[in-house]
Amino acid sequence: MLYVFFPPILLFFCIPLFAQRAKIDSLKNLLPSLHDTARVDCLNVLSLAYSYLNIDTAKSFAQKAFSEASALNYLRGNAMSLNNSARIAGHGLHNFPLQEKISLETIQLYKNGKDEKVIAETYMNMALALFCQSYFERSKAACNTVIQLSKKIGDKKGVGEALSVLGSINLETGNYEKSFEYFNESLGMFKSINDPYNTSILLSKVGDLYRLAGDQKTALNFYFQSLKYPKGSSLLWHPLVDLGDTYYSLEPFDSASYDQEKYIQTIKSLTVKSNYITYPKIRLAEMHIAYKEYDKAIALLLEELKVSRARNENQVMRLLLDIGRAYEGKKDYKKAFAYAKNLLQDSRKHNAKQYIRDGYRLMYILYDQQHQVDSAYSYYRKYTSMKDSVDVDEFSKKLAIYKAAKENDKKQAQIELLNNENLVNQQQLQLSDQQLKSGLFQKNILIIGVIVLVLLGFIIFRNVMLKQKNEAHRHEIIKQELSNKIDEALNTKFDNELYVKAVYNDIIDFNKYFEQFIDNVNKTKGSNQYTLNVGKPAEYSHTFMNAIFLIYQMKIANDDERLKPFTNLSDYMQFYLSPETFDYSKFNVEWLYMAYDWNVFHERFSRIPAIKEAIEKQLKEKFEEELSKIYAKYYV
Repeated sequence: MLYVFFPPILLFFCIPLFAQRAKIDSLKNLLPSLHDTARVDCLNVLSLAYSYLNIDTAKSFAQKAFSEASALNYLRGNAMSLNNSARIAGHGLHNFPLQEKISLETIQLYKNGKDEKVIAETYMNMALALFCQSYFERSKAACNTVIQLSKKIGDKKGVGEALSVLGSINLETGNYEKSFEYFNESLGMFKSINDPYNTSILLSKVGDLYRLAGDQKTALNFYFQSLKYPKGSSLLWHPLVDLGDTYYSLEPFDSASYDQEKYIQTIKSLTVKSNYITYPKIRLAEMHIAYKEYDKAIALLLEELKVSRARNENQVMRLLLDIGRAYEGKKDYKKAFAYAKNLLQDSRKHNAKQYIRDGYRLMYILYDQQHQVDSAYSYYRKYTSMKDSVDVDEFSKKLAIYKAAKENDKKQAQIELLNNENLVNQQQLQLSDQQLKSGLFQKNILIIGVIVLVLLGFIIFRNVMLKQKNEAHRHEIIKQELSNKIDEALNTKFDNELYVKAVYNDIIDFNKYFEQFIDNVNKTKGSNQYTLNVGKPAEYSHTFMNAIFLIYQMKIANDDERLKPFTNLSDYMQFYLSPETFDYSKFNVEWLYMAYDWNVFHERFSRIPAIKEAIEKQLKEKFEEELSKIYAKYYV
């Protein structure tokens, strides 16, 4: 998988808020006038709507719905509220075992229920929970149940979403050709019912498979197509948003193509939600491995493995592989063997063929470096066998994609070869005739040979230079094309998220729209409050913190005229905007959790004695692990 290193706030998925808020406000105004089952249904819709905005509020509405439905003996209302609770556990809290548990309870509760749409959503929750825990076979079974129920009630959207999850399962297990079939089938279904939300996501996923096949141009075309389908506000559930991006790395880290990787991921992030905040750290660790900075990589990976193990998350196998590779690079073979064996155990359990292949390869390398020839040969045979198994699917997919183009290229090459042979024959005849006439055959051959060698050397040198120039030019074209697309989108309807991501990835000049951005942030800063669950829970404005991150990153001074539109700021907003001049009698240490562990914030804060003193006072009163880590890293 290709990843650009966005900070966690920038990776937070957000439904377009203005129309969404209007619908929510309308429902909240309607709620007091509703009674009995209609009131329960409204509470459940509000829980679903808030599940992408504020987890605590979503949980509160779900609990109210369940309580009131139980009092009315309204089973459908109970099942809907449990479905919301399962969704919150999954995409909100990343607690997939809990999502699975709630789904099983719902199936048992509503097994005799009449609304098959509700029970289909329960099985979709189950499929997502199992997929995110790498229980791929059980997830397949749940998807097939969703398809069966959705077809029965004529729900093409439900069928298409289940097919999409099946495509993701096959991608994660190395069955690329089958994945391609499922994605294309679901894409066709979404287009047939005019579902722009899911069409956008599937176009991006099909682009992933083209990129896996090595066809970067076609992949980029699919990613650009995905931007044409608007993802407007909706009170419907979109399981593919919860599903997120692919887990298996589509390509190893390559510094030469890093810029292109950033551009691709920027486009993708506008349609497909990234899988939480872990992947930028994994990709960063993989970059460290590529640069042989093994200790830095291991520190990041072990921290993420601990969290992922606790949550039983899908990326565990990728983490085990990367940790094994890092220890192999350090020549710490004992630990490398341990992680390689854990990888094989997990990948066999989940039948993830590409990870089995990668595990065999790592074991072969480790035994080979230890000069244990028999064991190395045994694992090499296993590796090549599994590699063939995975590559058959990949080759079939590549063949389907490239067949027409290759046939045309082949015919064209044959024609050019014949023309060249005819031309060479004519030249040889003419040359022979001249040489026979002049009587200097051998001398001329020697001269021509030298000329040909010089000419050949010049052609090779020129081709190398042109290739380098074309590669740089191609990157500029991609960047310019993406810049034009973003300009067009921002001029049509200014989007704060898109602007920040484009600036952060050096696609557009931040000065171009900065004043418009600041003005827009000031108007909308109170409209999307999120609960921060790092350290003590705290409310923060996603929009405002995006702006602050950009201001810090671009080193914009506090007294810059362009910041004057900021008005009616809360205390924490005033602190982040001007920490050097802030009145620290109002300071709350918990605000630092909004900055996570980002250098761009804490390196500036560490120069302010009042912040250090406040942290020390807080730690003396009550020890907090996350705060102590930040203190040790930046303030000591």
